Amino acid sequence: MKQKLSFISILSFDWLATMLLTTILTIILSIGTQSSINAEELKRTFNAVPFTEVHLNDSFWAPRIEANRVVSVPHNIDWCENQTGRINNFRIAAGEKEGEFSGIYFDDSDVYKILEGFAYSLAAHPDADLKKVADSWIDLFEKSQEDDGYLMTYFKLVKPEEKWTNLASMHELYCAGHMAEAAVAYKRATGDDKFLNVNRRLIDLICKRYGNGEDQLKNVAGHEEIELALVKLYELTGERKYLEQAKFFVDCRGVAEGREKGLFGDYCQDHMPVREQSEIVGHAVRAMYLYSGATDVAGYYQDEALMNAMKRLWNNVVYRKMYLTGGIGSHASNEGFGEAFFLPNQTAYAETCAAIGLILWAHRMNLATGEAKYADVMEQAMYNGMLSGYGMNGDSYFYVNPLASKGNHHRQPFFGCACCPSNVIRVIASLPGYVYATEQSEERQKAGLEGDDVIVVNMFVQGKATIELADKIVEIEQKTNYPFDGKVKIIVKGKFKEGIDSDKASEDINVKIRIPGWVSKMSYPDEKKPEGIFFPISSTDKELQKGYANSQNFVNATNVECRAFEMPVVRMIANPNVKDDNGRVALKRGPLVYCFEQCDNDVPVDRIILPKDPEFKVEMRDNFISSENDNDATKNSPMRTVAVITCKDIKGRTLTAVPYYSWDNRAAGKMAVWVRQVGLNAETDSNWTGSDGEPILYKPLDESLLTDELPTIEQTAQFGASHQADAHSSFDGTDPNVQPKNSCDHDIPRATFWDHKGTAEWFEYDFFEPKTISKTTVYWFDDTGIGQCRVPKSWSIVYQEKEGGEWKEVETADAYSVEADKEITVQFKPVKATKIRLNVQLQENVSGGILKWNVQ
Repeated sequence: MKQKLSFISILSFDWLATMLLTTILTIILSIGTQSSINAEELKRTFNAVPFTEVHLNDSFWAPRIEANRVVSVPHNIDWCENQTGRINNFRIAAGEKEGEFSGIYFDDSDVYKILEGFAYSLAAHPDADLKKVADSWIDLFEKSQEDDGYLMTYFKLVKPEEKWTNLASMHELYCAGHMAEAAVAYKRATGDDKFLNVNRRLIDLICKRYGNGEDQLKNVAGHEEIELALVKLYELTGERKYLEQAKFFVDCRGVAEGREKGLFGDYCQDHMPVREQSEIVGHAVRAMYLYSGATDVAGYYQDEALMNAMKRLWNNVVYRKMYLTGGIGSHASNEGFGEAFFLPNQTAYAETCAAIGLILWAHRMNLATGEAKYADVMEQAMYNGMLSGYGMNGDSYFYVNPLASKGNHHRQPFFGCACCPSNVIRVIASLPGYVYATEQSEERQKAGLEGDDVIVVNMFVQGKATIELADKIVEIEQKTNYPFDGKVKIIVKGKFKEGIDSDKASEDINVKIRIPGWVSKMSYPDEKKPEGIFFPISSTDKELQKGYANSQNFVNATNVECRAFEMPVVRMIANPNVKDDNGRVALKRGPLVYCFEQCDNDVPVDRIILPKDPEFKVEMRDNFISSENDNDATKNSPMRTVAVITCKDIKGRTLTAVPYYSWDNRAAGKMAVWVRQVGLNAETDSNWTGSDGEPILYKPLDESLLTDELPTIEQTAQFGASHQADAHSSFDGTDPNVQPKNSCDHDIPRATFWDHKGTAEWFEYDFFEPKTISKTTVYWFDDTGIGQCRVPKSWSIVYQEKEGGEWKEVETADAYSVEADKEITVQFKPVKATKIRLNVQLQENVSGGILKWNVQ
């Protein structure tokens, strides 16, 4: 059998090609009305291959899916069953036990997301015990459901008279949507429709209550999510009313006329009609869920106005408001978006759920438009912004994902608001559903034939899939060690379906493979282009259309093996408008963003400076996790293997960078993604506008533009201690805005030697360059009556003239006072120091610390 493989790509961060819709129908839709298009006209460009048909066996994602099954799922069951009241709420609502509601009013949604994760896990690995737990939960849902179909434990148990009265804040539609997603996944995974039937009773109640009819109300969800869930319900059941209901909620948002209680504002993206929106605002997770559903609606209805809005909003976030990691939502105050280019590193919010939402939206934009650049962002967020939220032991999580840390940001086993752990569970388990899609070729469309005849490869993960095309059943297999190696081998085999006249049908199997936007060069094992096989030389090859290869370049091939994606270490630079990243670079290799952790480096990571040639090297390391964070179920798992980058700083000292997703899995300490670079300033490269007129947010450093100029380093010092309690490692005693109320002030950061008692200790400042100093001011920490820290028994000041030199005591006539509740100032003969220390002798049987320490 002849088989065709075509290799394609997505655009780089420049994204030079404008977004185009295939087969756009000119439909003018009035806001708030239902479309009258025929069912057969409902079609997106791509159709995702279901997760049930894709089975992964690689060394990167498959071990994580297994860890998710054997560690994360039981861990989250325990938290829901035994350590929080999430399942008890359902038991009480079902009448199986007495008690009161506990937790947050929207906690039902976490249970649904975890159960959705059950479904994906059961599809990949049937597990009778897990199914028993799932079915017991579903039984509780059914028993908790009210006669009219309503189901939300908070309102049943706490405020039954207030149902549906506050959609802006109380998450009823949000919970119903997560329930629908879980029910659809469970039906697909197990074939059991009990959960689906329970959910459809609730969704049917919502469809009856809200709409454009005379007896219906016009309102929307304050926390969006139900829109995309309704589309999933339509895709499973074929019931057109669910798609129409999704469209109603999209059309109604931001439209004041006829609304039940007015608009909810920009925090909920409810400040203007969706089709008129251009700037992404408000809560990041809500925005991602809304635009995912709206993109589904635009794709199915071929709604040009709505899709244009999605493109404008997409451009606004990825060109102006997205971190290099694919994280979004820089503000903690609204868990969301701020002004353009406001992307601070240390205070970045970048919620794990927001990165997951971006994955969902990017996936849908890819399906709706057939453009591979959206899959590029999907990959970026998946390997970095989302995966960083999942600990390598399988049972710890980040809620927020900063790009720099003072060492006080750590993973947690669960959260009071536990949206992130439950969201990670379902996304990790559902990853097989993002790998492949299918498409109908133009030739088949022109011939008036139904069904898809092209396979699209959007992700590179070793494993096998069975894909049904219009006239064939195709088995496709990938062999790769991506993302650590760019070599990909693809094997395609197919057979005609029964009843197909093979004499009249084409034997060709058309496959399009995404070439990631970060690819600048491709090669082959023997450095020779295989005869007859088309392969573009880079991700910006002119032969590419929408990021995929031109179908006219299809050629016959059974197996294709190519070291297609070369993976050099690349220094990325940010748009000069991103002030925190001026003069800095971030390391990227393939799809992975890297960071520097203090536990790997003798150089303080926030003072790293890279030379013109850092001499990058890549090496693999196994069992990348500390014993204290270990988990027996994931010991020696391939997921513990990482590719690290070693290089040199400007003084020739060895540095180590690790994948961003892997940080804080070992010792506590500082972390930095962006580090200083010799010869780099805002004027190094002035070309920051793409060919489409949009700003470029990140791009590879043009090394030829570097000068020998050293970066300007602010004259702050690196703080250190002989021993320091982790809980207080955010201490920065040089902050002029910090003024203790007294020595027992617990409202400001402090540095203590706890739990060392009665010992000789020291605090230290390490200056980047030698500094002339003649005065120091210290404020002692003493929590008498509360804890076991006291002012010291004695202390002195010593300094080091050059790195590695001898320590000398300063010359002073002032007393080394140990008084509490006041600033102690000591003046001394000026010295030029690279380091200065407070040598401290603690009192017997107690510890000690400081609230403030300045040097001048």
